[in-house]
Amino acid sequence: MNQYQLTYYKIMAQRNRLIPILINDRLSGFITFYIGNGNPDKYVRDDMWSVVDDEPEGNICYIDHLITDKSLPNRNKYAISVFRYFTKCIKNRFPKVNKLRWNRVKGGVSHVRNKCIK
Repeated sequence: MNQYQLTYYKIMAQRNRLIPILINDRLSGFITFYIGNGNPDKYVRDDMWSVVDDEPEGNICYIDHLITDKSLPNRNKYAISVFRYFTKCIKNRFPKVNKLRWNRVKGGVSHVRNKCIK
């Protein structure tokens, strides 16, 4: 990871937009996100390491980076509980948020996922 990428994570942590994933006291991944009001083009950027200002009073949580170590227990055992934990964190910190949205690129194809959390 280069300095530019590290700076992205540092800024996101300072803005409270980074949630670490700890499993058995070990960092297994992290999630970065933005809060907005329905303008996904603002958060889906050409430069995935750029930081944009979000809208803390928004009603949509845009997942920006979701990074895990890809070990089998993470994928098979912890994925659902981690997602529930993340959803709970978002609901507690941002009570106006009622939807999660994230883009996942797989095989060069972008897939948009939406999840109602109200």
